[in-house]
Amino acid sequence: MNLLSIFLFFVYSIFIPKKIEHKFYVSTTTIEFKEEKNVIQITCQLFIDDVEKSLNRYQEDIKLAPDSNKLEIDKLLKKSLKKSILILIDGKTLDLIYIGREYKNDILQCYFEANAPVSSLNLSIENRTFFDLFEDQQNIIHYKNKSIRKSFLLYSENDSATFSLF
Repeated sequence: MNLLSIFLFFVYSIFIPKKIEHKFYVSTTTIEFKEEKNVIQITCQLFIDDVEKSLNRYQEDIKLAPDSNKLEIDKLLKKSLKKSILILIDGKTLDLIYIGREYKNDILQCYFEANAPVSSLNLSIENRTFFDLFEDQQNIIHYKNKSIRKSFLLYSENDSATFSLF
């Protein structure tokens, strides 16, 4: 290599901005059943750049961490996640109540809650988050209550899981 090539490589690597993307497309959703309150608590962990890409389909120039428009982001995020995450108890769809969100490094954590009927037995979850954006998207589901721990891996051909709450 000659000196000019080395110099150009150096200039290119320092001064040309690069978009850093992660290699894996995965989200994690934790569902916790609080039997004493008959409440299901849901925490979704999503890569910030994936969320931005998803929300920019609704409105251009959405930026997270720091937020470009907090109220609009909350509205779009709630709309988007309620479309892609469906929770049923004993065959009845639950209304997900958006609690809020926070950033942890390059991850966005979103919080939802749902009231569970008193005599609940079976829970079904469908999670299609980002399946329309990334061919290799996978969504991990962790379920827990006082004594049970279960995990599921969902992907576009297998986007739901059903299990007993107890």
